[in-house]
Amino acid sequence: MEPMQYCRRKVAPDGSSLYYALLFAPAEARDGLTALAAYRAEVLEIPREVSDSGVGAVKLNWWQEELERLAAESPRHPVTQAMLPTLQHHQLDMDGLSEVIEASRMDLEYGRYPTLRELTLYCHRAGGAIADLAWRIGGSEGMDAAPFAHDLSMGLELTRMLRHLRRDVRAGRLYIPEDELTMSGLSSEDLLAADRNDDVRALLGRQGDRARRFLDSAISQLPDNARPQQTYGLILAVLHRQLLESIGSDGYAVTDRQVHLTPLRKLWLAWRTARRPHKVHPRPEPSST
Repeated sequence: MEPMQYCRRKVAPDGSSLYYALLFAPAEARDGLTALAAYRAEVLEIPREVSDSGVGAVKLNWWQEELERLAAESPRHPVTQAMLPTLQHHQLDMDGLSEVIEASRMDLEYGRYPTLRELTLYCHRAGGAIADLAWRIGGSEGMDAAPFAHDLSMGLELTRMLRHLRRDVRAGRLYIPEDELTMSGLSSEDLLAADRNDDVRALLGRQGDRARRFLDSAISQLPDNARPQQTYGLILAVLHRQLLESIGSDGYAVTDRQVHLTPLRKLWLAWRTARRPHKVHPRPEPSST
């Protein structure tokens, strides 16, 4: 299998959010964006794939060595082989790729985050460097899209955490700040308990609101002159914001079932966003009156 084909199968199967974001991304940026997403997926999946933290640590050390081989232009893995041409063409700094490895290491060693500060660090490591490289690949001039990349990565990570809450809690990982859980009078076991649904959904609603604020902040900070080149990130923001709306409409029942957007809905939202990127605006805050 060719390296790029491997990456596409890994992260962008037909009907996925990434598939539609890449479909409308600038053609010259698609391969690089696909490879970046595949790298993130490969590394962050390690804590979910291994039952022994020692084995996971060995795998992460291998990836750190692979980044050194990538820097020396001799990568071995299909993902890093696919990344190399884009990194060379754009002369991108690869230091941030190590942050994804550190995020995965946090999951192996802890899997829980005492406060929002620690969870924010995890989100930054898991997605921040990838989002930063992605906007640079997209072709924006200067630093005008950097705030967009930061808030986008936070919003995407928090949305994914909310959507996959049931899977992660069952695996012993928790992506809700533990102090917020305690203040709600809940334990991690309560998150899956049917008799605590009202309390759980109130807590999850606050997590959803936080993710939504980051996505809306990302959209508001993306300058008009950068939007045509940043359709990939903008589409991801729109799709994840719509996913949050669907989760909210379903009563934040993510511990009972996983909410999906239909492929047709994703296609419509992605096409509309790509056709009129300047028309995408944050949702207004609900009135307090």
